[in-house]
Order: sequence, then C-alpha cells, then structure tokens
Amino acid sequence: MKYLGLEISKLRAELGMSQNELAKNICTQSTISRIEAGEVYPAIDTLLKIALKLQVPIEYFIEMLFHKNVLESETLIKNIESHIKEHNYKKVISIINKNEIAKENIWLNFYLEYMLHIAQYSLKIISPDACISNLKKILNYSNQTTIQFRFLHIKINNSIANVYGENGESEKCLYHYNKILKEHMHKNYNDHKIFETLITVLFNKCKILYELQDYEAALETANQGIQKSKESSFFFLVGQFLYYKGQCLEKTNAAFVEIKEVYKQALFFFEFLELPFYIRAIKQNKKQYLD
Repeated sequence: MKYLGLEISKLRAELGMSQNELAKNICTQSTISRIEAGEVYPAIDTLLKIALKLQVPIEYFIEMLFHKNVLESETLIKNIESHIKEHNYKKVISIINKNEIAKENIWLNFYLEYMLHIAQYSLKIISPDACISNLKKILNYSNQTTIQFRFLHIKINNSIANVYGENGESEKCLYHYNKILKEHMHKNYNDHKIFETLITVLFNKCKILYELQDYEAALETANQGIQKSKESSFFFLVGQFLYYKGQCLEKTNAAFVEIKEVYKQALFFFEFLELPFYIRAIKQNKKQYLD
C-alpha cells in the first residue's frame, strides 16, 4: 500500500493534478488522500479509473502491489539515464548486469533490456542490424499497454530510427521519425513529458533532412521544433533547432541580417542553458555572424 500510494502521488504531481482533480468522477478527495498515504487499498475499479486518469496501464499498479522496490527502481532508472547522457556505456552495462531488483517487474525488465541493447550497440558489441532486431522484439511484446508505459514504445522507435540514420539508411530513418510524429504529435497528452520525447524526435528529423540536403523541409521542421518547445516549456533543444535553422537559411541564401539574428538567438540559449560544447562550436563556426 505504501509504495502504491507513493507512486500514485508522484504521477499525479507530475501531471500537475490536485487530489480533488484526480478524485473527480472516481471517489472522494479524502479517499485519494488515504490511498496516497498508504492507509487503504483502492478497489480494482477505482484503481482502473485512477490508472486511466494518470495515463498508465493498470498492470503497472497491479504489479506494484506485489513489488517493494518502486523507489529503488526509480533510482536505478535515473542512474542509467545520467550515464547514457555522458556516453558512459560500459557503466550502463555494468549497472544492468548487476541489477537485482527488476526480476519481477515486467516493464522495468523491458526498459533495462532496451538500455542494454543501446549501450552494446554504442560500444560496437552488437551490430546495427542486431540492435534493431532486438529492439523490434521488445516492441512486438503481446501486452502493448506495458510497452506504452512512460512512452517506452516511442523511445524505442526513435532509437531504431537513430540506428538506421547512423548507418546510412536515411530513408528508413526518416520513415520511422515521420511515423512517430504522425501518430503522436497531434494528440493532446496531459503528461507534458511526452513532448520532450517528441521534440527530440523532431530534432533528429531536422538533422537527417539537413544531411539529405532537403533544406526547405529541414527549415520547416526546425521552426516546428522551436514552436513546440515554447508551447511545452521544454527549452533544452531550442538552441540546436536555431543552429540548424541558421544553417538552412545559409543554404537557401536568406538575408545576412536574418541569419545573424537566428545565430544570436541560438547563442543566447546555449549560454542560458550553460552548454559549453555548443557555445564553442557556434563561436568558432559562425563567428562572422556574431561580430
């Protein structure tokens, strides 16, 4: 009850939802309060309605009733993702191989399997074809509600597209990016975290279009990424979108003053977000526009 209540409370907070809002058309606010405090088990129909409102599969909560390692799992995920961002793939493999807490948690097992394949591919332990095949096997698991929790299916599809792109299969790469965006970008998700993933897909699409020298389409995608970033208040990739926008404007012979303004905006975001690699890159490569 304790771990179930903590997870319901955490998911509700992530959606910016009050206890009253969660309780509406389900039960009373005091019942939600008691569930979150770990004082009572919710009835199965109540738990189903809570799961629907919090956009998670009912299986996730049912599993939680039998597992005691919810908080440890969250720590494990954060640890792995921090090492992935630093490209410390050997550490990721080591953490996953030593893991003891995920054996009975189906979703977490899929997540760790996904991260393991990505780390092995990045270290060239497995081939691109093997990586893609392994990732597709995860996606083809029969219980789709489990795979869709925390939008894992979107992240895996994005990784498949990335692997195609990194190995010269640009058309297959672009096909997967477009498939993800067509299926999900128009939907009104309450959980804004999904838009971080979709904006990342937009950025990856922008890069591949630029590499294919389709500068008009890359420019359109960059503008879409900038707009979606503003709408969702996810600003981490705005500087990179602006950088590619500037490059597209250069390729399409836009006015010097327009290009200059775009690169100045990109530098502002790089400095605001304290991204030294990008600050150095734009100052070195585009200094004629920044003087």
